[in-house]
Amino acid sequence: MAWLDFLKHGNELSELLIEGNNPYSDSLLQAADVAALKPQMPAGERVVAYALGRVVLAGRGLWVLTDRHLLVTQPGSQQPAQVLPLAQLSNAECVRGKYGYTLRVTASGKSMSIYGASAALAAAFYRELGASVSCAPVFKPAHLDADDVAQAAFHIAHAAALLNSHHTHATA
Repeated sequence: MAWLDFLKHGNELSELLIEGNNPYSDSLLQAADVAALKPQMPAGERVVAYALGRVVLAGRGLWVLTDRHLLVTQPGSQQPAQVLPLAQLSNAECVRGKYGYTLRVTASGKSMSIYGASAALAAAFYRELGASVSCAPVFKPAHLDADDVAQAAFHIAHAAALLNSHHTHATA
């Protein structure tokens, strides 16, 4: 399965491994992302941040933060998004590494992470997460310029426009 993933995403993985840059981590949500997440969005909540990266041995990963939940998905998998109340999260970390930024959280004793996240989206995500969850200081924080911050704000506003709705779906 990993071999097929490499063949499908070889250019992305090569750029990630050779140059230390995930070319898709700083992009807008795709139609498949919206289709996977929209049915899982808790009613009345608003998107405050998201981060795109990679999940070890699983491929592309997407975390969407609302004002009360973290939605974790692996686009392309047949599994629905996990909807985790922020009250269940602990031990949050944001670390700059060889392949971009790694975000980690523990949810009900289970650790999860994505790596290869863009500096600007990871910083925005971690700042918003820190408003509700105890977060360790950022290891090697990014030095973002005004353009980086503006682009991340645009991406987040775009995701919010696509995912925020007034539907009646409710989650536990």
